[in-house]
Amino acid sequence: MTVFGYLRVNPQAIAGTADMLSWWMRFLGCSEVVADIWQGPHRPPGLDRLLDRVRPGDEVRVAKPEAFGPSPSHVREAAKLFQRRGVLVVVMKEAMPNFETCPEPTEVYASQKAC
Repeated sequence: MTVFGYLRVNPQAIAGTADMLSWWMRFLGCSEVVADIWQGPHRPPGLDRLLDRVRPGDEVRVAKPEAFGPSPSHVREAAKLFQRRGVLVVVMKEAMPNFETCPEPTEVYASQKAC
């Protein structure tokens, strides 16, 4: 049995966010982590890669169900796909570190001038 972690990171997130969150998921027991840097109305491409890799009896851990897509219908579809493959999906109880998106350059400049 393999424990996979799956996360989706907004492209506007601070550089290194996917790496840090991947480390966090490994720390919490995931032997392999698939990270999607994705935003949009369609199913994230990394989810398809993950579906190709899982086998019956494997476990997929996510920090929140919304990792599977932008809408409840995407979440339900992903749950069904994993269920058909005999894969357990676990929503982790641990709080995922929250990395804010990059501020606009003018915001950074304004905050530096105020110091």
